[in-house]
Parts: sequence; structure tokens; C-alpha cells
Amino acid sequence: MICTNNLNKNNWYVLFVLTPYEDSFCAYLKRYGVDAFSVKMENYRKDKKCIEIKSAFPGYVFVCSPLSQDDFNDWLFSLEFKKGLIKQLCYKETTALRAEEIRVFEQFLDKDHLFRMSYGHLKNGRLVIDQGPLKGFEDYITKYDKRNRLATLDLFFLDQKWMAGVTLVESDK
Repeated sequence: MICTNNLNKNNWYVLFVLTPYEDSFCAYLKRYGVDAFSVKMENYRKDKKCIEIKSAFPGYVFVCSPLSQDDFNDWLFSLEFKKGLIKQLCYKETTALRAEEIRVFEQFLDKDHLFRMSYGHLKNGRLVIDQGPLKGFEDYITKYDKRNRLATLDLFFLDQKWMAGVTLVESDK
């Protein structure tokens, strides 16, 4: 479960902030008891030969709230600390994420809002995931960058393709 409250009663809102203020804005909202987070992902750094944590969607802050759209807008604009806040992202009909988008986030993220590295192997030229959040979702992988250990997924979130870390454990020769 990603949100600390019951997901069925929460709306997910997305705020666009200046990237350097992403974590501080989340911390500020958490002081008010709001479930705010920035989605992080495990990423292989080839220069350091280690896995590091980086932002999966730079500049995006997610807020889980039981507040209705209008109440959330009123609350958001009543905040004193707005440093870094650019705008609330939205679709034409609502700013809250759609139910299917929330399900995707629930599937791939752990309780710390982290998109963990997946591990797999190549079989007959196809990437097969053995372990991790992408297991069973191989059909969504459209491209794999072996050098940077990144998979491009055929999933879109606010017009951005998803990237995920994938490490090959073994491969066919």
C-alpha cells in the first residue's frame, strides 16, 4: 500500500515544483500531516558501478488526500510556503489521478514510494524478468538499454514514458 490512509477514500493529486525543491516541499507538506511524496527509482550508475536512488519523475510531487478537488485547491492555495510550487497538474475534467493510474503506481512502487530495480535475463533475445516490480509486465517493455540498465515501458504518466531499472543476471550467448 502506498498511501498511509485507505486508498479507496483518497484522491491523488500531482503538483509540479522546481526540481531542487521537490524533497523540501514534500517535507513541508508532511509537517501538516499530508501524505506527500516524490516517486524515486533505483538507478544503476555505471561511472560508480553502484545503484543509487533518483527521482523517477523529476519535479513531480504526489499528494494523497481524502479532500475533494475544491477543498484540496482551497487548502493548497492557503499554504504559506509556496517556494518551488509551479502548478497543480491536471486533466481537463479533474486534477486527481485516474483509478487506473493509481493502480499502476500501486503495482510498481513499494511502501517507501520507490520503484525498485528488477532483475532478469535474456531468453531468445527477449528480456524475461525474474524478480522485481516488472515481473509479469515484460510485454510493457519496449526498449532495454543494457549499458545503462534501463527499460523503457509502454506506460504513460502525464505524457511521460516510464523508465525502470533492470539488471541482467545472466543472458544467452
